Amino acid sequence: MANSILLSQQELTRLQLIVKEQRLNLRQPTNPYEVMRVFDHNIQLILYSSGKVVHNDSPEGLRLLRQCLTSVSGMDYVGGSDEAGKGEWYGPLVVACAALTPQRYDDARIFGVHDSKQLDATRLKRLASQLVKFAVYDLVTLLPEDYNRQYNSLRSEGKSLNDLLAKAHATAINNVLAKLDKGRIRIFIDQFDAKKTNSEIASILSSNPNLEILQFSEDTETSISVASILAKNEFENQVDQLEAKYGVTLRKSTPENLSREVLPYIAKAHFKNVATVLT
Repeated sequence: MANSILLSQQELTRLQLIVKEQRLNLRQPTNPYEVMRVFDHNIQLILYSSGKVVHNDSPEGLRLLRQCLTSVSGMDYVGGSDEAGKGEWYGPLVVACAALTPQRYDDARIFGVHDSKQLDATRLKRLASQLVKFAVYDLVTLLPEDYNRQYNSLRSEGKSLNDLLAKAHATAINNVLAKLDKGRIRIFIDQFDAKKTNSEIASILSSNPNLEILQFSEDTETSISVASILAKNEFENQVDQLEAKYGVTLRKSTPENLSREVLPYIAKAHFKNVATVLT
């Protein structure tokens, strides 16, 4: 078993019906959380009551899964926007927006796309390398030096980090829209500050009548997970480059262990542990 997908209860029921209709070979579940085990030639599926389905990536099994998915209806593209690096004192802030056709949206689900926080480094890179082949995406990357300059400028105006985030999300969304064919588009934003985000995206919505932008507080929306993976992968790549450029180790270090002169180029200066060293 190599991969997994999370189905809705409706999709899970549909998959069970398809398995029974096709008279596929079943095995006895091994624990109370399993509802069905399918082992029929190249098809290997384990269905759980939670909606999780573990599968072996076989072409036959993938075709079976695709039959049960509830397609995104009425949209030409579904997109998501998310950020990485907001909570780390080191490295950049990265915002990613990614748009998918309905078919590619289903592909992302079948690939096992989840929120990047649930993925180890190997799986993160593997999924990112697959997603960039078919997602229409844009990355807004603020390296520490630029991040610190923009943050300080906003603070002098009485604004906050959320203003910076809202602007970065709006920029990434606008850049993706410029790459898409005309059509109906729905974009989900990982919600952080509805009022400030609405202010930044107002002009985008007014100039794109077929566009919907929804702020979404759940981490289960596939398009947000796609953006999350692309943003996190870029964050990790940029951290690698900063470590090589400045000869430091960031992921397992603290600001106290690093040169005061280098910190503004590798760290977010407003974080308390960084500010303590810089003052």
